[in-house]
Amino acid sequence: MSSNANGQRKKTGIPETPYDELWRSGRSRFGVQQLRLGRDKKWHFVGQLPDETVVKIMREHWWFLVKSALPLFVVLVALILIIWGSGKLASPIWPFLKIIAGVAILGALAWFIWKDFIEWYLNTYIVTNKRIIHSHGVLQPERQSTPLDNVKQVGMDLDTFWGFLLRYGTVHVYLVGGDFIMKNVPNPRAVKDTIDDITEKIRASKPQEQKPPTPDNPQVAEVIHGLAKAKEPPPLENADEKYILRNPEGRLGPRRTFGGILRIPCEVRYLSGEYTVRYIQRSRYVFYRKILLPILALCIFLPLSVYVPATSTPIVSSHLTLWWIVMGIIVVLLALSIGIIYTNYVDDVYILSNKRIFDIQRHFIFFFENRRELEYKNIKDIKVKVPNVLQRLLDIGDVYIDIGGAPTIILPTVDHPFFVLDKINEIKAHVTKAEALKKDNELKKELHDWFGKVVTSLVDSTQMKGAPNLGNMDLLEAMGVANELGFHVAVYGEEPRQDIPPGRVVRQSPPSGTVIQPGGEIQVVLAKRATTADLMEY
Repeated sequence: MSSNANGQRKKTGIPETPYDELWRSGRSRFGVQQLRLGRDKKWHFVGQLPDETVVKIMREHWWFLVKSALPLFVVLVALILIIWGSGKLASPIWPFLKIIAGVAILGALAWFIWKDFIEWYLNTYIVTNKRIIHSHGVLQPERQSTPLDNVKQVGMDLDTFWGFLLRYGTVHVYLVGGDFIMKNVPNPRAVKDTIDDITEKIRASKPQEQKPPTPDNPQVAEVIHGLAKAKEPPPLENADEKYILRNPEGRLGPRRTFGGILRIPCEVRYLSGEYTVRYIQRSRYVFYRKILLPILALCIFLPLSVYVPATSTPIVSSHLTLWWIVMGIIVVLLALSIGIIYTNYVDDVYILSNKRIFDIQRHFIFFFENRRELEYKNIKDIKVKVPNVLQRLLDIGDVYIDIGGAPTIILPTVDHPFFVLDKINEIKAHVTKAEALKKDNELKKELHDWFGKVVTSLVDSTQMKGAPNLGNMDLLEAMGVANELGFHVAVYGEEPRQDIPPGRVVRQSPPSGTVIQPGGEIQVVLAKRATTADLMEY
C-alpha cells in the first residue's frame, strides 16, 4: 500500500513530507517519545515552533535514578552472595535460592524500568531560544511552557550536602507575575547562565515599547498624561538593607543568617518581587528565663570545683583526678547548654515579608528546623493576649493569627505585641492596596493607549488651520500644497496678466492665513496670456 500511495503522490504532484517534519507533526503526539535527535543533528520535540531551536535538555540528576535502583542492587548483591556461598558450601538449597534470586532480579528490574526509569527519562526540561518546557508523566502526560521574555531574574542553589557534593540543585526562574522552579537539575550554575544568556538576547532583540500617541495640543496631552499616570503604594521598609548579600547569584530569600557565628543561611525562598519587611525576635524575657538556671548552676559549680580540692577534704583528695573529670564535664555541659539556649533563642524568628508570614523555629543549630508560612490574604483575624501582669508591665504578649480552616499561628512572648498586630495589619492592607493598584494601572495603561489614539485623531481632525499662500504657484503646485494641509483647490476664473506667467495663481479666496476648516475649499484665479483686445480694454 505504501508503494501505491507513493506512486499516487508522484502522479498527482503532491510533495512528500520529510520524515522529520512528519515526526514533528500531530501524528507523533500520542507516542511516548516526545524528543529525538533529527537528521540535522539537532534536537526536535512535539509542538516545536518553526523558528525555535533547542539550546539545552535536562533531566533530574542521575543520583535520583541510582537511589530508585537500590532494591535492584540489593537483589543483585544477594545473588552474588548465593553464588559465592554455593561454591564454598555444598547444599541442595542453593539452586532453589538461585531461582528465587533470579525471579526477584527480573521483578525488581521490571519494576525499576516501569516505575522509575521511564518516569525519570520522561521528566524533561527543554530550554529553547524562546521558552522553557517541562514535560513529565507516562500514562497521563503533563506539559508546562514558560516564555523566557517574562523572566526578571534567575537564581540557583545547591540545597543539600549531597547536592553540593554531586553538583545538583535548584534553579529558580523569577517571572513577571509568577515563578518557575527546576528541582534536582545537574550543574545548576550552567543552567542559570544559559537562561541568562537567552533572556539577554531576547531583551536585546525586542523592539522598544512605543509610547501612546500624544495630541499636539499641550493642554489635552497634559490631561491625558495625568489621568494615565500609574500610582504606586507607599513602599514598606526593607529589613534586609543592613545585611550583606552573600550570594548574588543565589535564589532570593532572607539575608539574615542563623546559628550564631556559624552564619547558616536561611532556607526560606522568596517568590518574585518578595522581600523582608521585618524580623520579629521573641522577647528577651524568654531568653533570661531559660538561661537563668544554667548560669546560676555554673556560678555554683565553677568555684566549687576549685574550692573543694583546696580544703583538702579526704574524700576529694583521694579521688582528685575523678573529681576534676566530673566537675569538668559538669562545667562543659553547663557552658554548652548556655550556648544552645542562646542559639535557639536567636534562631527563633518570625519573618514578615511583603507577601507572607514565616514562623521559623531552629533548634540545636542546624539539626532541627520547623517552619510554617502564611499568605496575608488568608488571615481572618488577629488578636493579642497578655497572660499575666508581669508580661503586661514588660509589654510582652502572644499574637494569635487566625486562619480559616487551618490551625492558628501563634507568635508567643513577643515584645510590643500590639505594635506587631498593627504591623501585620499594615502589611496586609498594603498587599490588598498593591493588588488593587496593579489592576488599576494595567487598566490605565490600556485606556491611555485607547484615549491617546482617539483624542489625537479627534484633535487632528478638528484642528483649524490657516490657508496657505498659493500666490505665483502653478495650478498643480498649488493643489499639492493645499492637499498636504487637508484643503482642495478650485479654479474660479482667469485674469490676463503681463507680469505673471500664464497658469499661475494671481489671487486666492480666502486670503493666505485665513483660518478655515479641514477639507475647506480655496478658490484661485489663474493668470492667462493677455490678447490685443485685453490690452485695449486695459
